[in-house]
Amino acid sequence: MSITTVELALRLLTFLCVLVGAPLCFLVGFRLLDYGAKDTLVERFSGARTGRDTGQLNAYFREAAVEATTCSICGAANGPDYTYCHTCQERLD
Repeated sequence: MSITTVELALRLLTFLCVLVGAPLCFLVGFRLLDYGAKDTLVERFSGARTGRDTGQLNAYFREAAVEATTCSICGAANGPDYTYCHTCQERLD
């Protein structure tokens, strides 16, 4: 049984779609999500958090007498070696 030229071309096209198309779709989707994360709408609302944190970590720092850094956005207490706030993930000053 021999394969016709059309069938061979169809098989090669299917092979290329599976081999190249699937990773390419993943890469394009990942880049679109990365682009969406840098959107100005996300940046506009990322710092607009309100309310104060009254969680267990604040109480721990008070009880342990550890000098905590207070977040300027949400008011949560953070450890001295924290780079980002544990509540709102804003960069600490």
